[in-house]
Amino acid sequence: MKRIDATQATADLAASQRGFFTAAQARNTGVDKLTLSRLCAAGQVKRIDHGIYQAAGAPGFREETLYAAWLGLIPEMPSYQRPKDETDFVVSHATAAWLHGLGELNPEPFTFTYPSRRQTRSSQVRFVRSTLEPQDVTVVSGMPTTTIIRTVLDLLSSGEDLSLVASVLSDALRVNTDFANESFTTKVDAFATRYGFGRGFSLYEYLRK
Repeated sequence: MKRIDATQATADLAASQRGFFTAAQARNTGVDKLTLSRLCAAGQVKRIDHGIYQAAGAPGFREETLYAAWLGLIPEMPSYQRPKDETDFVVSHATAAWLHGLGELNPEPFTFTYPSRRQTRSSQVRFVRSTLEPQDVTVVSGMPTTTIIRTVLDLLSSGEDLSLVASVLSDALRVNTDFANESFTTKVDAFATRYGFGRGFSLYEYLRK
């Protein structure tokens, strides 16, 4: 493929994926590895990680490293073809809290929930094997992400520090109190014994203090 055609092909891919594309996607449009290397050398694209590229001049955004990692989990499939539901790699746990803009948790390693066992060589990514329900997933910044309710429950299930969970809950309640219904508070309270409290202790009210 001629360089001018390769430039256009990668630009089209990047335009639909917030400035990013994968080597696999480029290859599927006819851009081979050598041509991609030449585009990098010319400064028209830049390599972000193994198999992940960004168009030169693409505007940056807060979650761009996370987005690039998510894109690379199914490198052959453009983001607009991905289901972005509970069957996809779903941003979860501390990473989801950070993406929602809640609390003070470190988003790394980037955590994704997936229904089947998956492994990765990247120290930046970790997988949690779990089956999510459709109501557990929303889309944030173009990525499937656990809802605030599911995120809080996942943090408690994983034994996250209660002060950090309390910060997430506090920020969430400032934005929207509708989710804090009896069903949710009951589920939160069910984790009380895991954290050393007695049966009947209201962990939800403890977190709100």
